[in-house]
Amino acid sequence: MPAKGVHVSHGHDIETSGLRLTFGGDRPVAVLGGVDLCAFAGEITAIVGPSGCGKSTLLDVIAGLRAPDSGDVRCSDSSALMPQRDALMPWLTLRENVAIGGVLGGKDDDTSTGRADSALARLGLTDFADHYPHALSGGMRQRGALARTLLTDRRAWLLDEPFGALDALTRTDMHRVLADLHDEHRPTVIIVTHDIHEAVALATRVLVSSPRPMRIVDEVVVNPSEHASTAARVLGSLRAAGVMA
Repeated sequence: MPAKGVHVSHGHDIETSGLRLTFGGDRPVAVLGGVDLCAFAGEITAIVGPSGCGKSTLLDVIAGLRAPDSGDVRCSDSSALMPQRDALMPWLTLRENVAIGGVLGGKDDDTSTGRADSALARLGLTDFADHYPHALSGGMRQRGALARTLLTDRRAWLLDEPFGALDALTRTDMHRVLADLHDEHRPTVIIVTHDIHEAVALATRVLVSSPRPMRIVDEVVVNPSEHASTAARVLGSLRAAGVMA
């Protein structure tokens, strides 16, 4: 059941309107300050902003895991959330971890296992299907997490800085893997990151976030042939928002 303020509609767009959220306690913290955004069907939309600005909280609200104080989320389907860390269960093999995605998507165990094996083969992980997460490299674990996301059969993927903990070479390889999967399956993707070049490399549009409380302060359309100038515009928007000196 989606959280209050989250509405499922037709199509594959994701749209938020006026999302506000304050964490309570002795010293209340305003996290979302009226977030308006739209991620278009079948595209990758990146959100760039500083650490701690509310990006992860925003994805939790879109996924229906947390209710906003006010505002609305409209999306076409329940979303698959891939957190910053791979979140693989250490007591399960890689195959078993990936198969959970199929089970969550309503498939029986045998079907889910077969689809998990196919996904692992697609991502070059067949030889590691019976390994436990502690025996896998960071890149392998993230590939496994992507395979699990794929098997949920959700048409919207919410990726929360999924490659931030990887080394530069592995991160570049994961960019290629994500781009290939997106070309094949055409999900609507929102990826949040603090890496400008990652955002420009992966996305069709980059949304620039303010510091907390989070708002979207600019939208930059990516021109694949002008990577450097597009990244420079995103950087300029972050500086204008007071994110960077």
